[in-house]
Amino acid sequence: METIGRYSIRAELGRGGMGVVYRAYDPELDRNVAIKSVLIEGLDDAERQRNEAALAREAKAAARLQHPHTVSVYDFFTVGKRAYIVMEFVAGATLQSKLNAGKPLPLEECTRLLAQAASALDAAHAAGIVHRDVKPANLLIDAHGNAKIADFGIARLNSVATQTQGSMGMSPGTLGYMSPEQVRGEKLDGRSDQFALGVVAYQALTGKLPFAADNWIGLSYQILNQIPPAPSSLLPALPRHVDAAIARAMAKRADDRFSTCAAAIDAMQIAALPAPSRAPLWAARAIATLLAIGAAIWFWPGAKPSPIVAPTQTAAEKTVPNSLTPPPAATPSLPPTTTSAALTLDSETLAFVPIPAGRFVMGCGTCTADQGPEHAVEITRPFEIARTEISERLYNAVLSGKATGGPEPAVNVSWLDSQRFIAKLNAKPGTWRYRLPTEAEWEYAARAGDTKLYPRDIAATAWTDGNTTGALQPVGTSRLPNAWGVYDMLGNASEWVADYLDPAYYASSPARDPQGPDTGAMRIFRGGGVRTSEANASYAVRFADEPTAKGPALGFRIVRVKLP
Repeated sequence: METIGRYSIRAELGRGGMGVVYRAYDPELDRNVAIKSVLIEGLDDAERQRNEAALAREAKAAARLQHPHTVSVYDFFTVGKRAYIVMEFVAGATLQSKLNAGKPLPLEECTRLLAQAASALDAAHAAGIVHRDVKPANLLIDAHGNAKIADFGIARLNSVATQTQGSMGMSPGTLGYMSPEQVRGEKLDGRSDQFALGVVAYQALTGKLPFAADNWIGLSYQILNQIPPAPSSLLPALPRHVDAAIARAMAKRADDRFSTCAAAIDAMQIAALPAPSRAPLWAARAIATLLAIGAAIWFWPGAKPSPIVAPTQTAAEKTVPNSLTPPPAATPSLPPTTTSAALTLDSETLAFVPIPAGRFVMGCGTCTADQGPEHAVEITRPFEIARTEISERLYNAVLSGKATGGPEPAVNVSWLDSQRFIAKLNAKPGTWRYRLPTEAEWEYAARAGDTKLYPRDIAATAWTDGNTTGALQPVGTSRLPNAWGVYDMLGNASEWVADYLDPAYYASSPARDPQGPDTGAMRIFRGGGVRTSEANASYAVRFADEPTAKGPALGFRIVRVKLP
């Protein structure tokens, strides 16, 4: 049996102009892997050594990228004039193989897969990695039907390894999916990958590529100069807003595209919503407010499940820490390690986590306008927050006296419904008073001392459409709570908070215990959910709707304070 390094070669998976991909076995870790070989070229030994060092740097950058929808890079080594990149082996098919069957994807399946790919691409862009070769052959569908992007960094690795071909005007990547700036050989950023993702969406929905020619000169000309036919001209049933979303993702100028890949796919998903049974609130009287808050589309009664709109952010904004210096005596460094006395009704138990007083930096100064400005907030009074969202069983136990239903979050709950629940809870004898958290309390408890915009491991701390099939999960079952022991604040179900909406409130809110505006037409809800992309699993993202609004992934959690 042939071996490469410590790896036993089992089969050849594919072969291309730049190298060969094998399925192999790693005996030390007892797992199957994929290995891609790349020939290291150079005019002399010194140049080959420089190329090898550059390959190693690129491989390390790709290996640092950890995301549930990327194929992980495990190892890199060289033997003679060949470099070997060892990657995760994904059992399944490629999107290309699905398209080869000759049947376009339904819109819902297409947007689900591409939303997962988009979240991976945005994470890579935030880490400074541009894929450069996004295409159906590099989008794997695993055994669970989820997408994983392969060859992160490999296109760049190929470019470095075959550096002597650069004088021939060749670029890494596959020409039919290249952005105009990639065809011209210009410096690339994440918007180039977004262009390619738009091409993939066009092809997946229509069965045809937007650009097609007999030679690379003609194909390059089309990419640089021609606007392809609208997808709906090939598939009349396709909503026109999908045309608009794909056209913007494939704009000739990078500045005219969406700020993130996730925003491009979100725009396609919005178009997939059926007609609402009532007019959107913003259409009647609050369009500017809702567009600013990022919640112009929600789950209208009777609507098919679909993600909320993710606020548009640049890729860099997703990992930028708060730039405002936290005030002295910031968030306590030692989190609570125990829960307080639990609330038990009809054998259904809700644990509470003590949250100490402290200071933190709220909001995001480089994101959408409603998320800023960053401002220092002091929570002067300790409180206790529910360890999990309110479950359906507990919700029914309070309202009817019987813990019926499932362990998933209670959803399709309006803000007014949450107040009826709380009023009934407060009517029971006891020494606690229950309420919704203020928006500041919610973000303080969610961050648990984290100064970034996103948790380090979103997939482990938040149920989103990236690690579920869109179905609600039992409360408290994400792999990890936050540093204060609280579960699912950024995922599973979005959560109502107490505050009225005012997108400009942060600019003038009190520095101590802000309670939100005194009046308003809408209430805030926070956190992402199983029907939204990972872009919503941010500490700073805000949404709003009428207090009567309900949604299949909209619930709540409560806080409590001791009565004097």
